[in-house]
Amino acid sequence: MGEETVHLRIMDGKIFEEGNPEPLGDLRDLIAEMHRPLGLTLTGKGSYHTRGVPLDPETGQSHVVDLYLFATQVAEVEVDPVTGLVRVLNIWAAHDVGKAIHPLNVEGQIEGGVHMGLGFALTEEIVRERGKTLNPLSLITSCSPPWTCRRSSRLQWKSRTSGPFGARGIGEATTIPTAAAIANAVFNAVGVKMQELPMTPEKVLRAIKEKGKEGRN
Repeated sequence: MGEETVHLRIMDGKIFEEGNPEPLGDLRDLIAEMHRPLGLTLTGKGSYHTRGVPLDPETGQSHVVDLYLFATQVAEVEVDPVTGLVRVLNIWAAHDVGKAIHPLNVEGQIEGGVHMGLGFALTEEIVRERGKTLNPLSLITSCSPPWTCRRSSRLQWKSRTSGPFGARGIGEATTIPTAAAIANAVFNAVGVKMQELPMTPEKVLRAIKEKGKEGRN
């Protein structure tokens, strides 16, 4: 005997059976049913399409996406002028995510993205010569000195948006500002603008020495 299939839809927190205008119950009732010892198995699908505007054939201009992400990060660093080593003490990250549907996941994505940005900014570089890799790839982990003292604060601004359930998204936006925030903090600390990533001690020290030579000329 095969299992009976019932087609349901969710609207405004209510559960409806296909073709029946009267709700069967609340979403919480369905979730409770799934978690009974002999509860039902639920599968579902959904989709969301942004309201993009086609490109103008003459100007190429358009409002091509429905949602934009906004983020800012601020870094506090220490720079050793003798070795060029950059130590990140704190990073504050503020991201406009609209409605955070799962706040813990949002915070985890922000923290993970910042951590990924640390490697992009400071250590991750592959040096090659004639097709051969000359160096091990230095990945930053939670135990990697000198970043073990790093702390990050997360803020989610709740602006209005037309995204699903009011959400904007979080994705790669958590990594994009990190290197720039660290580079600006390095400039504030020792007065050198780093134009190349990663900002390894060798590169930072070279920039400090070049700045010193310019000051003597």
